[in-house]
Amino acid sequence: MQILSAVFLISLFFPIRKVFFTNSAYLTGAYSDFTSFSLYLSDILIFTTWFLIILPRGGFTTWYHHVVKGLGFLIFWLILAFLWHINNSNSLNWYFLLKYAELIVAYGTFAYLFAKYEVKQVFLKAFLFLATIQSIIALAQFYLQKSVGFGLNALGETIISPNIQGIAKIVSGGTTYIRAYGTFPHPNLLAAFLVVAIILSLYLYLKSSKATKIILVLTFFVNLLGLTLTFSRAGYAAALIGILVILTGDYITTKLVNYKTIGLVLLSLLLVFILFKPFIISRATLSDQATTQRKEYNKIGLKMIARNPIFGVGIGESVLHMEQFAKKRLNSWEKQPIHNYFIIAAAELGIPFALILIWVLFQHLYKLVISIKYKISDNINYATGYLLLATLLSFLLLMLFDHYFYTLQQTQLLLWIVLGIIAAETQNTKPHPLTSERALSKLNP
Repeated sequence: MQILSAVFLISLFFPIRKVFFTNSAYLTGAYSDFTSFSLYLSDILIFTTWFLIILPRGGFTTWYHHVVKGLGFLIFWLILAFLWHINNSNSLNWYFLLKYAELIVAYGTFAYLFAKYEVKQVFLKAFLFLATIQSIIALAQFYLQKSVGFGLNALGETIISPNIQGIAKIVSGGTTYIRAYGTFPHPNLLAAFLVVAIILSLYLYLKSSKATKIILVLTFFVNLLGLTLTFSRAGYAAALIGILVILTGDYITTKLVNYKTIGLVLLSLLLVFILFKPFIISRATLSDQATTQRKEYNKIGLKMIARNPIFGVGIGESVLHMEQFAKKRLNSWEKQPIHNYFIIAAAELGIPFALILIWVLFQHLYKLVISIKYKISDNINYATGYLLLATLLSFLLLMLFDHYFYTLQQTQLLLWIVLGIIAAETQNTKPHPLTSERALSKLNP
């Protein structure tokens, strides 16, 4: 299972896929990832892992039901909203329904892997290693101002250049520069993964031996460089929140944080700022086109919700209704998802579904906080608890400014895997001598 989880991670960082160029792929007027069907290697691997677990273990079904039952309301409303639109349903609706089923499978499968197998250390180290490779690719892309090539196209690298329309760019000093993609479909997805890598580097640094610390300082700095070159402003903020949570949590508990650790973090941040100061400053604005478009997409999403508050416009269909609610003609490239996780969820599946999603996220966050505070789980320790807390809080911030945790394969799976790990780490709770019965009852109602 350790090897299989590592191979799955590779498929997440290097998204090998088969795109099916059906009619739905061109419903916006040009090819769109948001209306097309793809079969990813990660799809095959997640279901293979699930099958290998469930096949020889009859008890898995009971355990799986126990973990996934917390998603019962979400599953119920998802099916209800789908059935509400059944008369107008199309292949796109069925595809996104299946995608939700996959995310729930990923959630339960990784909860089981982390609870029953010794995969934690292999998984975390493999994640950090693969993220560092992505940062190196990002550095090469920004230096070359084009795709790296050398076979990376087959592993997910987008063909990028400052002259290609639709490629994410920044303008600094009157010159246009590409933002680093790694092997992801957009720099913001790369940023989400590198935020986790930065938090993870710091987590491992605080609990590692002296010899390993040097390597982890380098990985922290390289991933910080990679994140910088995505020029994701939300990514910058999320990384800072994650760093603060890790440092604060460690200071409160194990007190391994010292002036040297804080100095290394501040020095790394300062060096990155000095190296890329003109580019970073060019992003210090809220009046650029990207910000303006985000606001417009979210306004369109709110109009969809106002018109269809209970069951939304249909699962996976918000992009198809953009022009209708914009009340003006949109170019094909302007028909993009609503740039807020919760608004797009409410627009497609109704306000109740969005509230259920918020409840699910809050439940995981709350269980994590209670487990850390009262240390009432067999599995969790303070360091791991704060790692997961930093990651989830970072994700919640990113969700407010973009859609990729809702719409795109790698970050969809990343979110639900992290939630599954939290479910595993907060299982097997038992009373602690200093734990109040009231706190325990809140964790396990």
